[in-house]
Amino acid sequence: MSTAIRRPAPEKPGKVLTPRERTVRSDRRLGAITLLLRLPQVMAPLGLLTLVAVSSSSAWTAALSSASLCLGIAVSGVGVAALANARWRLWALAAFSLIQGIILWVLSRAQVTEIPVSWDAVSALAPFFVAGVVMTPMGLAARLRWASVLRAQDRSQAFPAAMRRESVNEGLATVLGAALTGLLAVTMGPAVVLRFAAVWTVLITAAFVLHSSARCPRADMPLWSWRRPRGAPGRSRAVFRLSHGLIYGVAALNALMGAVLGCLVVYSVSLDSVETMGVIYALLGFGAAVGSSLAVRFRRRLSAENMWILAATGALLASMLMSGPSGFVGYSLVLLALGLFSGPCLLCLHSSAGYVTAGSDFLGLVARMTVTSSIATALGLTLSAYLGVHFDDMTAAMVPMAAAMVLLATALIFNYTQRRSPGPRPRI
Repeated sequence: MSTAIRRPAPEKPGKVLTPRERTVRSDRRLGAITLLLRLPQVMAPLGLLTLVAVSSSSAWTAALSSASLCLGIAVSGVGVAALANARWRLWALAAFSLIQGIILWVLSRAQVTEIPVSWDAVSALAPFFVAGVVMTPMGLAARLRWASVLRAQDRSQAFPAAMRRESVNEGLATVLGAALTGLLAVTMGPAVVLRFAAVWTVLITAAFVLHSSARCPRADMPLWSWRRPRGAPGRSRAVFRLSHGLIYGVAALNALMGAVLGCLVVYSVSLDSVETMGVIYALLGFGAAVGSSLAVRFRRRLSAENMWILAATGALLASMLMSGPSGFVGYSLVLLALGLFSGPCLLCLHSSAGYVTAGSDFLGLVARMTVTSSIATALGLTLSAYLGVHFDDMTAAMVPMAAAMVLLATALIFNYTQRRSPGPRPRI
């Protein structure tokens, strides 16, 4: 018998990451945080719409409550853009997230009754508006963080790529938020959606504030620039037109989605099947996820503006079917188709912004798109719900159709302007 002593194999030293690998890993972590940071802003309006519809059994009250929240988010977007370079912006972000979490938790326990059509409605809607005001648009905060990180690491050339990645995150957050809202509303109830958004807001904002990238020197980048300077050259005029084309496009898309939600709440309340709204949210989010995946798959073959035209055409055709279905299955299939085409539209709009402008001009464009999207959602939701309550479902279904027509028109005009402008073709 051999008495030789076997020596243990020497342990392999841990893999030492190169500076480039460390940078890539850090960028991926920050990108994941900025994606998850946007979820509460998507989930809160959907969860509130469902909760108020269940508690009040009034489609008009539910639409006004969610629209008030969206208008508050628009006001918050203006404030974030105006105070983008404040030294205390991180502390304000943490404080607002805590207040937002408390307000959303309180709203999840509230029993909302039908709101009268009078001046008394202002006081009844004030809590929802305040909840929106403290709901900071995290997309702007995320892009400002990237600007600080890249400037501190002397990687300014990577700024356009980082902004395009954040644009994709914007679309993915909308898709994931809708699907998660539907899943929670069906399995645990609509109140759980707001409670989850409240807790998640505090946790993910704390992770964002305490992330190592927060120690980078602040990059002062003014965001607000509404007017084109006089006497600008041809390229500046083209940028001005393309930027406004994107603003009108995102307004039309969000008006479409708001109108779809308004039609959905009218349909669900009229049939006394409000509990099924969560299932339709999940289908809408699933359709948007599938459409976004297909758009990313074909991003090498189609430019963003051409894909926008195709998706907007599909959204218009799908919106024409909203007046047709009379049952739950038919309505769900129509909204699944709308999600299938709205997801690529959202990706194309936000991705094109990174090609149209750069630097602080890009951040200013994103700020305007953020504010416009919240206002358009509120308008589409209110208008379709009003027509559905005071007239009928067929009349309410005209609002999504009109918004889809505007979306297609803006896509065609943007394509026409882009082809006659210098610069690269936008891609997702």
